Amino acid sequence: MDKYKERLVKGKPGNEVFAIMAVGALLVAGGIAVMLLVHALGFFLLPIGGILIWQGLQHMHVEYEYLIVNGDIEISRIVNKNSRKILREITVENIQRVAPLSNDRVKNDLEVNNRRKVIDYTDGTGGELYFVVFERDKEKESAYILDLDEECVELLAETLKRKFERK
Repeated sequence: MDKYKERLVKGKPGNEVFAIMAVGALLVAGGIAVMLLVHALGFFLLPIGGILIWQGLQHMHVEYEYLIVNGDIEISRIVNKNSRKILREITVENIQRVAPLSNDRVKNDLEVNNRRKVIDYTDGTGGELYFVVFERDKEKESAYILDLDEECVELLAETLKRKFERK
């Protein structure tokens, strides 16, 4: 029987969302200024800016779903509760280590190893955050920060035995 756990956590929108909204706001402000000076030309900028702002607002609500099956981890992003995209699929064989972010070895690893790409799949305000080191090939490894609850931690500790570290 497969061991299965699913967890949904809040996430933070990316910087591209704020950039889109800023461009939209500039287009609206520019459209208003042009309307006051040249009248009709500003009408073309207003709807484009409004659409960009609306799109940015739609992408402000982000959640991450962690699906853990027998130690394999699938990370998906859900935008505005209607668009779901699988971001990462991590197999047990490629996981090097899972440890709490508060672990001294993890803190040291984050400071020393700057070759590793670290991606945060949380909103940063959750409970105990965990650090998952994943190796794709020998030259390039990535690490992910996940917000795991007690059931997820127990499942990973049970399936990853030697790769799982406690505090």
